[in-house]
Amino acid sequence: MAVPNPPLPVLRFAGLLAADETQLAAAQRELTQWYGAIDDQTQPMPFTFTDYYADQMGHKLLRQWVRFANLFAPEQLAKCKLETNMAEILLARQFPLAAKRPVNIDPGYLTRTKIILATTKDHSHRVYLSEGIYSEVTLHWNGSRWIAWPWTYPDYQSDLAQSFFVRAREAYFSTLQRKLSLSAG
Repeated sequence: MAVPNPPLPVLRFAGLLAADETQLAAAQRELTQWYGAIDDQTQPMPFTFTDYYADQMGHKLLRQWVRFANLFAPEQLAKCKLETNMAEILLARQFPLAAKRPVNIDPGYLTRTKIILATTKDHSHRVYLSEGIYSEVTLHWNGSRWIAWPWTYPDYQSDLAQSFFVRAREAYFSTLQRKLSLSAG
C-alpha cells in the first residue's frame, strides 16, 4: 500500500494584465500586502495574444509576471485565487475612471516539474479545488525548458514567459534547499 506524503511547498507567482504601468504597480503593491516581497518580475510586454479581455479592460493591455519570495502550501491555491479576486475589486476602487476591470490577476505556482494556474472557469483539462476554483497544469518541465500543452495560453509560451519561469524554477530550487536545510538543522 502506498503511503501518502505531504507535498513540498511551492513557489507563488502571479500573471498581471492592466492598461498601464501605474495599474501594474498598484497591483504589485496590493499583492505584496497579501503575499510578501516580490523577488523577480518581468518587464511589461504588450498583450497582443487575444481580445478576450477587451470588453472589460480595453484593447491596449500590458502583461507582466511577478514572483514572490515566500513559498507556500499548494493546497492554498484556491484561497489565493479568492484573495486575488478580492485584490482586483480593491484595485477597481483605486481606478474608478478606468475600465470595468482595471487589473486582472492570475495566481499560480511552480514546482520542479509543472506550472499550475488557478481559474474560476471549468473545462475538460481543469481540476476542481474548492469554493468555485479550478486549477490546470499550464506548462511542464522537459529537461531544459518549459513545454506547453495544447491548452496553454499563448502568452505563457512567449520567450518572456519562458525566461521568467526558468529563473523562477532556479529560484525555487535555491529557496527550497535553504528551507529544507533550516528545517533539518
